[in-house]
Amino acid sequence: MDLISSKPWVLFWAFVMCCHLYLDISLYRRWKGWKRGLDAAFSLRELNGPAVKIWLGEVFLQRQLLSLSVARWIIHQCLFWGFISLTFLSVSKFILLLLSLISLDAGLHAFFSKGAGYPYVKLWGDFFGLILFAGCAGVLARRFIARPLQIVHDQTDTFLSVYLLFMTVSGFMLEGLRMSAFPAAHDSYAFIGGLFMPSSGGIVSAPGTWYLWTWIVHAFSGAAILIYLPQSKLMHSLLAPIIIALNAAEEHGRKDLYWPKTKQYRPTK
Repeated sequence: MDLISSKPWVLFWAFVMCCHLYLDISLYRRWKGWKRGLDAAFSLRELNGPAVKIWLGEVFLQRQLLSLSVARWIIHQCLFWGFISLTFLSVSKFILLLLSLISLDAGLHAFFSKGAGYPYVKLWGDFFGLILFAGCAGVLARRFIARPLQIVHDQTDTFLSVYLLFMTVSGFMLEGLRMSAFPAAHDSYAFIGGLFMPSSGGIVSAPGTWYLWTWIVHAFSGAAILIYLPQSKLMHSLLAPIIIALNAAEEHGRKDLYWPKTKQYRPTK
């Protein structure tokens, strides 16, 4: 396991801190500008039942998009749940690692990283990685193969889709190389990563070395998304739930504002 300990952790965490600082500053500036238009008398107590229903329907079910296009809804749901779930997994593992350093994790870090909870982590990562892959592939297929008349060719959208697709595939490759270089008892649960595991007679003759370099590319590329986030449409994944909740509460649950009869606006073939 020497290759595991030889990972450039100091450089990586320094890079993460710089990226996170840039993200925090960008989010603060956007929030400061948007807050000027917020009603000063607004209170979170206005988040009543109808407002919460609107928030759940728009954020998690994306009801308006479903009424416009089922295909777009499926692709967007794959992107949303894949990205959010993998982000949750990474953040949870990081928090448990920090808590374990001060003995406040109640043994959860060892449980999920080495113990009986390890298979659940593998299943979670591979399942939602596959969901995200399907979403990215769907976006690119609609953009370059199906090409609906109403679609707008935005280079930033294409870059984001390719970026997420690269992160997903490199993650599967990293898992396959790790399984080849450092086999573990529960590797069978990585049902997608196992497909990327090189055979002993394959091109990759030194999976440990390839694992290290693949980790460097995947880890630093993943951290770099913190810089790209404020400039990408992923920003709405952070701001949209907040804005929808505040606006829905401020309008006192006016469903017609968020759940219009959108079927009439479906594009004609």
